[in-house]
Amino acid sequence: MIKEARAENKPEIMELWKSAYPTRSRAYLSFYFKHLFDEGKCLYLPQDQRIISSLQMQPHVVRFANRKLECTYILGVATLPDYRRRGHMRYLMNTALDELSHNHLITFIEAFNPKLYEPFGFETVYDAKRYTINTHYFEKVNKSGVSHQVSARELSDLYLKYSKHFDCGYVRDIHYYELFMNRAVLDHGNLCVYHDQNHELRGYAVYSENSVEVKISELVYLDSVALMKLLRYVSDGYPDVSVCVSQSEQLERLFPLTIPKRSAMTMARINNYELFNKLYNTKVKTPKEAFAILKRPIFLNEIY
Repeated sequence: MIKEARAENKPEIMELWKSAYPTRSRAYLSFYFKHLFDEGKCLYLPQDQRIISSLQMQPHVVRFANRKLECTYILGVATLPDYRRRGHMRYLMNTALDELSHNHLITFIEAFNPKLYEPFGFETVYDAKRYTINTHYFEKVNKSGVSHQVSARELSDLYLKYSKHFDCGYVRDIHYYELFMNRAVLDHGNLCVYHDQNHELRGYAVYSENSVEVKISELVYLDSVALMKLLRYVSDGYPDVSVCVSQSEQLERLFPLTIPKRSAMTMARINNYELFNKLYNTKVKTPKEAFAILKRPIFLNEIY
């Protein structure tokens, strides 16, 4: 019988996540279970006096075509190795989606294995683009104005300006960015920002580095000056910088011969087509058709 997790179940569920996602940062998992787990709803299956399978439903407000919608992001779909291929995940997913279909219009899930979730009505609606840019493009750029000093309010205000370029994206408030700043540091990464001469925040980059490479996982900027300065600062001492951006950005215009690699990042499911079509005056039958009504690009860079 499916149960809803309580506080005493968190340590065991966290261990389940670790076994199911061995490449996910342990710092990130600790952060998630400390700050975010209780904000969502976790369903699990007990058997043999242990938790054998679980999934998490994380609520979010998403702006979709000038409307704010209560949506859900499903994550942490996990089953112990000895109990896989027995229908436990299918049972949990069907139960969760049945509940969500009565409450939220759209459900999102990370697209790390699209074929696993397509039978449940999910389709990939958002790809990330990864560029590897040689640092000679911006080695002469001045790093002035770049620092690590910023407030959650500044980040929230910047994102509000940036998100006006998109027709679909999470609504991020100050609370989101307070947690965001902590996670950027804990998840083996860092956060740098660029303020212009008027002390206005114009961009930020979340990045991680080791002895051989540096990777930017999120890059938000209002103009090319901010972009170039952030890239110059982050790439200092490296021959290349790896940058993950939204599917609509075309950095090859600034950096010729730099070819992006696309990877599926977010899948979506429309829980109630009748309601969706009534709300948006459409006749869509699939998630891809639903997202095709958007006139501007999508920004769905979250994994929770």
